[in-house]
Amino acid sequence: MSTTVGGNTESNVIFLNDEESVQRFDQQVRELLGISAEEFLARRATGAYKDTCEDSKILKLLMMVPKLLADRGVK
Repeated sequence: MSTTVGGNTESNVIFLNDEESVQRFDQQVRELLGISAEEFLARRATGAYKDTCEDSKILKLLMMVPKLLADRGVK
């Protein structure tokens, strides 16, 4: 379950648990690239996005890789 930081009226920060962060990542990959997170990470592992450092969609997704997936060796 996600939780909200209490007492801060200037920010609406929501912390996601592992499952929610993976779901959110998958949703973003599907919205931006039209493929699943699993497919995105598989393509990245084969070097498919190696020369796309100027692509803001790819950069956004690479920064979003959930800790749960990063801990499995997917970075």
